Amino acid sequence: MNFKKVLKDIALAFLSQGISTLSSIVLSLVLPKLLGVREYGYWQLLIFYMSYAGFMHFGLNDGLYLEKGGQTRGKIDKKSVNSQFMVGLLFQGIIAVGVFITALIGPFEEERAFVLAIFSVTFLLTNASTLLGFVFQAMNETPLFSLSCVIETLSLFAIFVALMIARVNVVEPYLVAYLISKVFRLAYCVFHAKDFIKAGLYSPKECVALSIHSINIGIKLMISNIMSQLILGCVRFFIDANWGIEVFSIVSFSISIASLFLTFLSQVSMVFFPNLKQTSEDNLKKVFLVMRDGLDVMLPAIYVLFGPIVVILTAWLPQYAKSLELFSILFPICVFDGKMDIVGTTFFKVLRQEKQLLKINIVAFATSAVITIAGTYVFHSVEFTLTGVMLILGIRSTYSELKITKILGVETTRLGFMALVLSAAFVVIAQVASPLAASLAFCIIYLAYLCLNKKHLQSILQAASKLKKAA
Repeated sequence: MNFKKVLKDIALAFLSQGISTLSSIVLSLVLPKLLGVREYGYWQLLIFYMSYAGFMHFGLNDGLYLEKGGQTRGKIDKKSVNSQFMVGLLFQGIIAVGVFITALIGPFEEERAFVLAIFSVTFLLTNASTLLGFVFQAMNETPLFSLSCVIETLSLFAIFVALMIARVNVVEPYLVAYLISKVFRLAYCVFHAKDFIKAGLYSPKECVALSIHSINIGIKLMISNIMSQLILGCVRFFIDANWGIEVFSIVSFSISIASLFLTFLSQVSMVFFPNLKQTSEDNLKKVFLVMRDGLDVMLPAIYVLFGPIVVILTAWLPQYAKSLELFSILFPICVFDGKMDIVGTTFFKVLRQEKQLLKINIVAFATSAVITIAGTYVFHSVEFTLTGVMLILGIRSTYSELKITKILGVETTRLGFMALVLSAAFVVIAQVASPLAASLAFCIIYLAYLCLNKKHLQSILQAASKLKKAA
């Protein structure tokens, strides 16, 4: 594995995500203030629907990603990729028409119907650009994927700024702007995949056969990803159905703040997958140990930011004060899902253990659904529901880590357990102390944690240094 290239790609991916994150932060701060709780709720509803756009390709994108991972542009079968790209556009186009007609004739209020209509187009554009982006990633051309995200983000941000300057306070123009940004991203991806488009198509029968083959490979990973999203998605669905769009907006705002950190961390797994597919089994074990233990040391540090984030957001968006009370319960998502994405999901894919990943996510989702139903209809408590789901995410991450540790035949350490204890300590402190006091108290605890594990930290740095030199 070429660590210099990996670090360069990660740096570019971080820059790309940094631009996206800064844009998202600005929009998350300004948009709810401009639109109000109800209108902003419809914006969040589209984002919520779009999180399940992956349903519509039935695993085609994921299958291509797994099958082509590690192949270079010179060796990959471009005609095969183009054939499957066109098949995907065709069958998802039929689904898009069905969703659009449903939006027109269904028993929905005007705003919700408009959201569905926009969704019918944006999911098609998103899945098309994602397929090409996955191919770029599989070929270890992650900068192309990163830049496509930058183009989408900047175009969306530019249109949003124009709408905000014009003091537009209804949601529909912002939804249209979201669609337009997807068009720009797809255009960029198609331009950089023009050699694939020019490669032509196989016969219709072969096109379908290739697509079915990729779907058979990718559907387990696709369902696994959907199950993972549904762990929190189930909570949001029941909140929308039982407490209304206002409460949905408040909870979604809190989740969106935590998600900003997660999307940033996901860039690491994006870069590492094609590189890990090409590395030796011995190096794979070494990289796993460095990543696993390194994240146990680094990720809990994010809790120190809790106080400043809450104080700033409360001053700027007082109408979301209730959402920020829930933020202390949801903030551990950054640690649990961050580690699950970088260590768990990435290594399950590299080891071709998609079935194992699917089982874990199905169990986690099923348990989440039971807790959500109990929290909604028995305890009538959003706090109970979110706390239960956070526990599930922590257990899922820990179990996945132990499973991969066993598959690779490497040793375990106390760091994983101690990271869980730190998360529990943070939640307890955040419930009883003011935000800034909670951050200060956790900062002291975290420094003690680093001192207690000084030898582990040194060994992690030494192992990382050896891997870099070996490359």
